[in-house]
Amino acid sequence: ATLVEFCSFFKALCSKSLNLEDLEMLQNRIVVTLCHLEMLFPPSFFTVMVHLTVHLVEEAKLGGPVHYRYMYPIER
Repeated sequence: ATLVEFCSFFKALCSKSLNLEDLEMLQNRIVVTLCHLEMLFPPSFFTVMVHLTVHLVEEAKLGGPVHYRYMYPIER
């Protein structure tokens, strides 16, 4: 159930429309979900990339929906 919750976080975050109340709920949920993941996986799983999921909600508040600002062309 924890991995499903982790995936549903990204599904909600990547939706075409974002609601500020939903983003606040997502922020709280991802913190709890990461705590549950820490119980399931060894410490070597938790790189900085996993930690950065905590900050994605704040980035969505600042930049809007993800599909308007895909980063692949910039990274090339």
